[in-house]
Amino acid sequence: NFNLLPRTSALENVMMPAYYAHPSRSTKEIRKRALELIDLVGLTDRMHHTPAQLSGGQQQRVAIARSLINNPGILLADEPTSALDVFVQKQVVEEMLLLRRTFGTSIVLVTHNIGLVGAMADNVLVLKDGEAVEYGKTQQVLQAPENAYTKKLMSAVPRLKRQKRG
Repeated sequence: NFNLLPRTSALENVMMPAYYAHPSRSTKEIRKRALELIDLVGLTDRMHHTPAQLSGGQQQRVAIARSLINNPGILLADEPTSALDVFVQKQVVEEMLLLRRTFGTSIVLVTHNIGLVGAMADNVLVLKDGEAVEYGKTQQVLQAPENAYTKKLMSAVPRLKRQKRG
């Protein structure tokens, strides 16, 4: 449930961190910013719904909006698309990239999803047992890895090929 408050609307869930970080800000100001973010992640029509009334992808988007309410310089996204179907994963990736462009927020992405790395990352750090084994520009590391572990990791990525019918 992305740590959303279960009895609180999507809008209130987005507003909550701003109350704690900036107690002197007015509710009107916080609400205005939250409404901008709710609109940005495409949930204006669902803003009064509780988490139980939202799909997993919608909950994820509420969590993304909530994480941006205080205009962070860096956003840590730990497995942001896990347990989401591929269509919702695509939406989440597109929205995170839009937010990065719109607000200039740097994103530190922690994931096992190589496709997500390729779609979102400028640079990649490959870890094995908590140790850095390779670092570089994403396309360079993904297309021509130098480290044996990275090569093994890349060879494990499924490559779908269409079978010819004959």
